[in-house]
Formats: sequence, structure tokens, C-alpha cells
Amino acid sequence: MNSAENPNHIVNWPQATSIVTDRLLLEPLEVHHATEMVETLSSPDLYTYIGGTSPSLPELERLYALQLAGASPTGDAGWLNWIVREANRSTAIGYVQATVTMADTRNQADIAWVIGADHQRRGFATEAARAMIAWLADRQVTELRAAIHPGNESSNRVAERLGMNRPDAIDDGEVIWHAELQTGR
Repeated sequence: MNSAENPNHIVNWPQATSIVTDRLLLEPLEVHHATEMVETLSSPDLYTYIGGTSPSLPELERLYALQLAGASPTGDAGWLNWIVREANRSTAIGYVQATVTMADTRNQADIAWVIGADHQRRGFATEAARAMIAWLADRQVTELRAAIHPGNESSNRVAERLGMNRPDAIDDGEVIWHAELQTGR
């Protein structure tokens, strides 16, 4: 099906651009980031609730190359990924990401954040996710979702701080948090 047959198909997905906050720089993902992110993502504690294991450098390079395509092969979802750095130290401390889709006339984003174990409990996840959400709102995203394991207290607190709503239901072992956004229209 081409874009003329599918009105929800977005031909030109937005491209990630740099985002600056008081303490952080969100830098659009590139394959070369894999070298420094291997260390950032090396703690087994990061995978307690999200599953998987610490990636090797070749695995992370492959993943980043796929994510840099910017959209799914069918064109029904756009991928936006940023490396999170401490602005004053230029240290990569994690990442934030959004998968954007169209649902009727609404742009929806499934968002996620991961901050390395050595940099947690300083508000970096909330600050980075908040900056990404503002960037998404400026690009007409009107609905957010975040899938978080109910036992992941840190990520659940981040979702609360972002103003997301927690439903009572659990889907596939995760709580699907929601938020409506006011766009920059």
C-alpha cells in the first residue's frame, strides 16, 4: 500500500534534533554512540524490569544502524532516538526514545527512557523525558504512552512526574501510562 492508498502513512517523519536543558544535552543518535553507550548500558541492574542483557558493541552498532532508518519498513511508525549527556561533562548517561504513529487524526508516541545505573536518582530521566515530550508536542504529537513494569518504581515515579496517568489495567505484564499533550499549533 502506498501513501496515496493509506492516508495515515507519513512520508516525511520528523528527524531528531539536538535538545538542550539546564543540565542535559539530548543528541540525535548516531552509530558511533555505540562505543560509549556500551559502558553506560553495562549494568545488569538496568535489565531487571525491561529484560535482556547488556549489549555488546557489535549488537549495539547493529541496533543503532536499524534505528537510524528513522521509520519502520512499512512506513507506519517513525523512530526518534537521543543519547542523553550531562551538558557540563559531555558524558553519555543514557537515552530517550519515541516511536511515533498515526491513529486517526492523532499523532501518538510510545516513549521510553534509560539512564545508566551510575547516573540514576538525580532527576536525569525526568528532565530528559520532559524535554523530549516538549519537542514531540512542537511536532504535533498529541498522545503519549509508556509501558512500564509495575515493579519498576523509579520509572513509575518518572511517569508520574511527567504528568502521565496510570490505568488500573496491566497489558502483557506492564502498566501502560497515558498522557494527552497540548501541541505547538
